[in-house]
Amino acid sequence: MILVTGSSGHIGNVLVRKLLEGKDKIRILTKDGQIPRCLSDLPLEVYKGNLKDKIAVDKAVEGVEYVFHLGGIISISTYNSAELTAVNVGGTQNIVDSCIKHGVKRLVYTSSVHALPEGEFGKPITEDNDFENHKLFGAYARTKAAATEKVLEGVKNGLDAVICFPSGVIGPSDFRGSEAGRLIRDYATNKLPVYIDGEYNFVDVRDVVEGLISAQIKGRKGQGYILGGHRMSLDQFFSILSAFEEKMKKPKFKIPLSIAIPMAWLVETFCLVFRIKPLFTVYAIKVLQSNCEISSDKAKKELDFRARSINESIKDGLTWLKENNKI
Repeated sequence: MILVTGSSGHIGNVLVRKLLEGKDKIRILTKDGQIPRCLSDLPLEVYKGNLKDKIAVDKAVEGVEYVFHLGGIISISTYNSAELTAVNVGGTQNIVDSCIKHGVKRLVYTSSVHALPEGEFGKPITEDNDFENHKLFGAYARTKAAATEKVLEGVKNGLDAVICFPSGVIGPSDFRGSEAGRLIRDYATNKLPVYIDGEYNFVDVRDVVEGLISAQIKGRKGQGYILGGHRMSLDQFFSILSAFEEKMKKPKFKIPLSIAIPMAWLVETFCLVFRIKPLFTVYAIKVLQSNCEISSDKAKKELDFRARSINESIKDGLTWLKENNKI
């Protein structure tokens, strides 16, 4: 029996389907105790509970051999959030404690490359960096780093765990609408009148899932593995999209950073006060300007990880959005 948290997410729903291909019995933990609509056709065992609920987490972990922990909140907010910390950090602590208590054979934790310090610009980010979350910018990055530390502390206490650090995930089966998926949808429907240039590292969701499963089987206890894909500018990203759809038009105006960042502070503060989800934030802008030179050499060597072409990922993601009436 395998427990998967975060089963309704982009990576989570693809992972559940892939695990079922291997005839594994899958248990999921959901807030309402219902199987997510995107997985409703599958034979899943479902437990009700929030990651913050230690008792519910403990019940879900009891009796399973392996745990894939993907549950959490993804946020592009610059500001700290008590809920973000409670779910991402506290929830991970609950998972770690229960895995140790019930003797789970292996925990595979999905962290993020944003949990790793950038280091020198242009120098590849690797798994060997120390986790100093107070030096990271953005609440999401800090909580993922802190959660990763909780897993590593669990390893010191006898837990068999492996950590994976995906970069920006794209591709099909994006039911809930990821940030990268929103970028594609907005561009495909010409809802991006302006943009801020920058670079990012994109990886296909299917390749991440293969990496997670390989980490369960081949990963070394206590080790971390970056699952990265291809580094590219937004200009390049938009050009590939436009090659598949002529009606897609690149935004006419590029906002200079000197204007974009002050504007983002104002927009984000306004949205915070009125509890509106912002379209862009200071954190999101800084991510696009940050070091995205990422090395997946360790995962390639030890997990046989491979990233397919970015063109294939974008094309398949776009096709899926069309087929599912998302655009």
